[in-house]
Amino acid sequence: MTLDLVSRRSWGAREPRGSYDRLTSTKGVKIHYTGGHVDPVTLADHGQCVAAVRGIQGGHMNGNGWMDVGYSLLVCSHRKVFVGRGLHRIPAANGPGLNSGHYAVLGLVGTSGVTEPPDAMLHGIRDAIEYLRDEGGAGSEIKGHRDGYATSCPGGPLYAWVKRGAPRPVGSGSASNPIIKEDDVPEIVSLGAGRDQTVPAGGVLAVRWHTEFVDDVKGHGADGAAVLAPGSRWALCDALVKLRGLPPGAEVDVAWSRYDRDGKTFEDDAWALTYTADPAGRVEASVGGQFALDTSNQLRLRILNPGPNEVTVEKVTMAKIAMFKR
Repeated sequence: MTLDLVSRRSWGAREPRGSYDRLTSTKGVKIHYTGGHVDPVTLADHGQCVAAVRGIQGGHMNGNGWMDVGYSLLVCSHRKVFVGRGLHRIPAANGPGLNSGHYAVLGLVGTSGVTEPPDAMLHGIRDAIEYLRDEGGAGSEIKGHRDGYATSCPGGPLYAWVKRGAPRPVGSGSASNPIIKEDDVPEIVSLGAGRDQTVPAGGVLAVRWHTEFVDDVKGHGADGAAVLAPGSRWALCDALVKLRGLPPGAEVDVAWSRYDRDGKTFEDDAWALTYTADPAGRVEASVGGQFALDTSNQLRLRILNPGPNEVTVEKVTMAKIAMFKR
């Protein structure tokens, strides 16, 4: 299973106003939608997905008076799974008397705008369900919010998918969000064998690619360091990152970041995710998304190491570059 988990810190979650009630296990998972408008811009701009999740939390806390966002996990069209209340915590979205029976997972679709869940979102919801089963004690049931509660949620298209048994879509994902697997995609640029780079303790590394394999779209500079656009373009980039040397449980951030065209002035993190080292002190991360570029800037992959140990970048593979007009 590919799980692209977005931590609460990464999406800018507010602190809960109180303590969560403990949830040891559930019958399964109930699927939800927003019940309102979801701007189609979220399909192309992942930053808008992050903003939408923050808005949902604000609505639940300020409008509903809840102590936090009501969902256990939230899933967007880029197969990102946002941590809401998370594992082993009773949600608030299923309805009075129903919250302890099922985890609550939201798909970022609504009654207008984005109403049909893209394939990548369905994959993400399945990722979330499997994560809740493996780590959270969720049972086998997959139901809609309307099952047992008087509501139209999760909407017609998403509920029809639930009634079919919530199958994974055929293929690897939507065209706008390919799901990368190291064994079945051509490398475009890579660090190459025996060419480790390191991230100093408390430091940042902007990855420089050592070996070029294929680059049909000519999407990076001569040194392979940057993704460049010939004009106003959406750049679709996916990378696989392998790190070692972290303390077990330590966190490291991997970010697609925009710089000026010369690569000297940092502009912003177009997308960043936080990963936690396994007991062996290793991280294997899949980082991808769609990013707005033009002839004034470039995109680079950065690794941010807040910890006390130097981190070795064992491998980075740019699995895919694609561009299309904005």
